Amino acid sequence: MPSSNQTTGLLATPCVTCREHHLKCDRDTPRCGRCVRAGRECKLSFKFKSSIVIYVDETQFLMAGNSPDDDASRHDFYADDGYRDGSESASPGISVPGSGEVSRTLRSDHSPVEAVSQKSTQGSELLYSTEPPVVHAHTPSQNGRHRNNAGAEDLHVMQPPQQNPDLHRPSHGNVLTSHFYDAAALPLKDRTEAILFRHYIQKIAVCLDCCDSLQHFELVVPERASTCHTLLNAILAIAARHLSHTTDFDPLASNRYHDECLKYLIPMMNHSSAVADENLFAATIILRMLEEMDGSLTGQDNYSHLLGIHAFVNAGDQYMVPGSLSAASFWVGLRQEIYIAILTQQRVKLNLDDCIVDRSLEPAEDYTWSNRAIILLADILNSCFGDIPLTARRWNALNDAAESWTRARPPSFNPFFYREGTGPGAFPEIWHGSSCHILGIQHHLLAQLFLVQFDPSIPRVGTNRRAAMLKMTQRIEALMRELCGLGISNQWTPPAMFTACIGIAMFGDHFSERSDQEALAEFLKKTETAHARPTAAIQQQLMKAWGWPDADE
Repeated sequence: MPSSNQTTGLLATPCVTCREHHLKCDRDTPRCGRCVRAGRECKLSFKFKSSIVIYVDETQFLMAGNSPDDDASRHDFYADDGYRDGSESASPGISVPGSGEVSRTLRSDHSPVEAVSQKSTQGSELLYSTEPPVVHAHTPSQNGRHRNNAGAEDLHVMQPPQQNPDLHRPSHGNVLTSHFYDAAALPLKDRTEAILFRHYIQKIAVCLDCCDSLQHFELVVPERASTCHTLLNAILAIAARHLSHTTDFDPLASNRYHDECLKYLIPMMNHSSAVADENLFAATIILRMLEEMDGSLTGQDNYSHLLGIHAFVNAGDQYMVPGSLSAASFWVGLRQEIYIAILTQQRVKLNLDDCIVDRSLEPAEDYTWSNRAIILLADILNSCFGDIPLTARRWNALNDAAESWTRARPPSFNPFFYREGTGPGAFPEIWHGSSCHILGIQHHLLAQLFLVQFDPSIPRVGTNRRAAMLKMTQRIEALMRELCGLGISNQWTPPAMFTACIGIAMFGDHFSERSDQEALAEFLKKTETAHARPTAAIQQQLMKAWGWPDADE
């Protein structure tokens, strides 16, 4: 780790290119990293200045039950560049550090505010700070996988968790260390909670690790939950919610664990150093997935934990180390943000220029290629739903990028079995062996769908409009059949079904044949029944759009 006296040669000010694009520059030479990744010309001023970067090891504070903020002589992460990113993606809170004091959070009108803990099964609006976080590096666990098929068969012997008032609560009271246990919480003493813990590993974690080769949410998160109170309660909360949607498990059990998370998470998120804690980042990702289970495909749900994800991602890339739990959480959070952006027809609000983002076509592992497809979809959504109308030039550039991804992707993305659908309303059979291939291709199909829908070359009026609209509809139907075929043929990875439902919600109204409509409606019902993703509201909206006489029943 760098010592306190170590200096690095950096530009005193960000490059002109980053300033013009309102991006945070890493001030590297001879070209900054952001311009290199974006393929832009980097205009530098070549005025060098030393910046001191100090990494703080908080282990000694955590072991003692204290926080670095309790020590008036603590060191801060510091880089004097005289520049602060003022992009629209910044978090709503503004951190104003005092001398040896914990930062206060100000509203835009500069009046101090306090976070109020509100118990709610739907989450709470949180206040977040944007002060650059302290850097921590964590090595992924190398524990073996847990792939037992036990779970549902044990539900008949499950009892409600014991209502011990001290259950999964840390003994010390410091707010920044309050989510850590003094002693390991594992092994669990309550059998029902052990079943919930196992259900998370076997059924939930696989949904989060689809594009992560290191499987952080399956291997690392359960290990961290042994000492992190908030993470353990998040695991139990989402497992209980999933079981309550798919079985007759107690529907109120999840609320208790969720409320316990919020009791500690909300006060901690009012401290700037909390955004450096990747355990809290992972817990927020898990709780956002719980929100998705309680929401709908109409965009009308609670976005409380999505705001928390914004705080972690938009705090900066100082601690977003490739291969870390924070990086894995970023990619899951981006997918969650993309789904909301699609359903609400808005821009993606996360920072898409983080150091771990790769838009190149260079040789890489398959997981990187899937994440490139996800980033491309985010870029297309920002162009479709941005403040500036999508121009033909921009559309052609995005379409070229989509075609380039298809040509350059590895052969491993090809299915090992493909058969056209036969009969009315049938989807093609498309078999893949890896969830990362399925999710990558599905996000790429969504990208193509939005490009077709927002094609600026389609005439708005005139004799050629009808033929162009018919061609557009035929293309959308073909892409949608492939998207749904990937989902129905690979139900062993639940995100494949849910991702296809996002496409149905947006483009299902293009289908005019009753058999196709019934197949899409059945797809939505199956996703809700088997994978705890509510689709009833979008089913009703589609049936009305299709003109079904029983749409209101």
